[in-house]
Parts: sequence; C-alpha cells; structure tokens
Amino acid sequence: MTAPPAAHRGGAMDPTTTGALAHAGARYDHTAVAGPSLAPLVAFYRDVLGGQFVYGEVLPIGAVTAVFRLGEGRIELMAPTPGSTFFDRFFQATGGRGGPHHITFAVDDIDAAVAVLDAHGVAHFGLSHDIEGVWSEVFVHPRDNGGTLVQLAQIGDVSGVVSRSLDELVAQAL
Repeated sequence: MTAPPAAHRGGAMDPTTTGALAHAGARYDHTAVAGPSLAPLVAFYRDVLGGQFVYGEVLPIGAVTAVFRLGEGRIELMAPTPGSTFFDRFFQATGGRGGPHHITFAVDDIDAAVAVLDAHGVAHFGLSHDIEGVWSEVFVHPRDNGGTLVQLAQIGDVSGVVSRSLDELVAQAL
C-alpha cells in the first residue's frame, strides 16, 4: 500500500506542501473568453466549433455569461451589459478586442484553497462566499502568475440555478 500524499498525512492537509491545491482536489474547470459583444463569440464557439450551450446568466457586475461544453471541456463566454464598465480595463489592455479573460480551477473547499495561497505567499482578492447559494470564489491577479487571471471556485449543485435562454443572453449584452 502506498502512503498518502504528504498533504493528507494526519488527516489534515498541510497547506505548505508543494502542489497542495492539487492534493486538495483542485482541477481545471473552464476558460473564460470576454468580448465587447456576445453574438460574435456565440457565432464562433457554437456555430463553428460546435459548442453546446449549457447555461448562462446576467451578472450584477454588468456582465453576461454563457457557458458552452466543447468536447470534454467548457468555455465561458462573457460580454458587458449596456452601460457596464466592468470590462473597460480589460478591453483597454486588449486593444478593444477582448480575448482570454480567466482560467477557473474548481476546488473542494474555498477556505482551504485560500489557506494554501496564503501559505505560499500568493496574493489573492475578491473572496466571495455562497454566491447564489452554489458558488464561492477567489482570484489570483495576473501579475502574480505569469499574466493570467486565475479563479479558484468551490462549485455546488448548479442544477437548480435558473438559466436564461441563449437568445435572451445575447439580447442583454452589447
């Protein structure tokens, strides 16, 4: 029998262990792409690549999201709602085109994930618990990991979350 990983010995995870987030169950969940308008993103990721619409919503931050399954993976398409300034800095940095916005890793316990970040001296921001009863998240800034915004998310049962129709989402975005 093989000994458990060091992160699990003694029943509690040691947040200072190398790869502690992986030992704690962190796994790739999705990549988000943001654009100034949702319609062209849908036209490419659904109509060209064959993505299957899963769910979407209008977020209070001023963004519309639509999640598609592509093979074994998922992609989240994002665009601003009219009058929103949420993506202004992002679009300024990308010359107005948009592009990859963030990568999300699902974790089993958001507070344990934050403890790992803290133990490794990784700055984080935006810790939010229990969003819509199914989602807790924290972010690692791009300057701290090679240029990509990383989201860690504890994701509950989303089957009860009411999704808007894709047509409604496209109409809500710019």
